Amino acid sequence: MKIKKFTARTFSEALALVKKELSQDAVILSTEEKKGLRPHVEVTAAVDYDASEGSVQGSEFRVQHEGLNSKSEAQNPKLRIQNSKLEAPHPTHTPYRAMVGSDDSVGELRTEIKSLRSMLESMKNNGYEVSLPVKKRVVLNYLRERSISELFALRLCDKTRELSDIPLLLSADIKVKRNDLTRKAVMMIGPTGVGKTTTIAKLAAQAVKAGKKAAIINLDTYRIGAVEQVRIYARILGIPLASATNSAEFKTCLQKFAAERDVVFIDTMGKNPRDDAYINDIAGFCSLDIPIELHLLMSAGADDESMIEAYRSYRKLPIDYLDFSKVDEAVRFGSLYNLLLTYQKPVAWLTTGQRVPGDIEQATVKRLASLIMTKECPVC
Repeated sequence: MKIKKFTARTFSEALALVKKELSQDAVILSTEEKKGLRPHVEVTAAVDYDASEGSVQGSEFRVQHEGLNSKSEAQNPKLRIQNSKLEAPHPTHTPYRAMVGSDDSVGELRTEIKSLRSMLESMKNNGYEVSLPVKKRVVLNYLRERSISELFALRLCDKTRELSDIPLLLSADIKVKRNDLTRKAVMMIGPTGVGKTTTIAKLAAQAVKAGKKAAIINLDTYRIGAVEQVRIYARILGIPLASATNSAEFKTCLQKFAAERDVVFIDTMGKNPRDDAYINDIAGFCSLDIPIELHLLMSAGADDESMIEAYRSYRKLPIDYLDFSKVDEAVRFGSLYNLLLTYQKPVAWLTTGQRVPGDIEQATVKRLASLIMTKECPVC
C-alpha cells in the first residue's frame, strides 16, 4: 500500500493531485481544512495494489472535515452522489470558439470541471459516499433544490463556507453582453416554440424607440401564419420587412437593408436542428460579408437535458450570445447556471412575457444570479 498526503488550495485541486499520482482508484483516508493566512486543504490518500491481479482494492471513499468527530459524524447523514444529467462538452465534438473563448481563466475552469466530473464518475462507479459538515450540507441541498447540477453544486460547496457566499460565487461565473450593438445584423435561432418571432419584434421595437432605423428579414416561411405574424409587427413599428427562402434571396435583402438601415433583425424558422441541411443554410447565412450577431434563444423553464441538447444541436454555428425567453413561466433557474458554466457564453436578453414592445430586459449579472437563487416564479 502507498500512502501520501497532498496539499492544495481546494478539495477539488487536491483530488486532482491524488488522481494524477495514485490513479482514480485511490482511497481517501482523511481530509483536513487548514485555516490561517493561507488556508488550504490536506488530503491523505492511499492505493493498495494486488500483486497477482494488478488491481486496486478499495471500497470506501470518505471525506472527514476539520471539527467533525465520531458523534457529529453519526448525526450527519451521508449524501450519496446522484447521477448528473449535465454533459460536459467534449473538445473533439464542440468547436473551441463556441465553447470557451480564449480567456486563460476559462481554460482553468474547464480543467477544474473535468477533474470534478471524473471524481464524481469514480464515486458513482464504486459506490462511494461523501460525508459533509453541516454548513456545507446546507449549501449543497440549497443548490440542488434550485436545479443546479450535482457537479456544479459540489464545486460551489468546495469554494464556500457559508450560504451567504453563494451569490458572489454565482456572479463570478456569469457572463453578460456588456457592449451595445456592434454588428449590422442580429439573427435569432433556437428550438421551435421558444418565441423567436416575438423576441425579434421586441428588439426591433427597442431599436425604433432608440431612434434607429431598423428592418426585419423573415426566414420562417414554413410555419403557417409566421409571415403574417411578423408582417403585423413590422407594420405596427413602421419598418420594412422582407422574406427570403434561400441564401441568394437572403443575401440580396441583407445587402439592401444594410445599406439603408442602422440594424437588421433576422427571424429564422424553428426546424429540427438535427437537420444538417438546415444548419448548413444558417451557417451559410452567417458567412456573408456583412457580420451577423448570432443569438441562441432558449426557454428559461427548460431542464438541463433540453438545454444541453439544444446547444449541442446548434454548436456548429458561431453562436455569440444566449437569450432566455419565458422567464415568467419558469420556477427554477439552476439549468441556466449549468448551461452558462458549461459553455461559457454571455447572456444578452431575457424576456418575461408576450407583450410587444415590453416584457424584455437586457441581462445583468445581478439579475441572473438572483434568478438562479430563487425557487419561485420571479415575475407575476
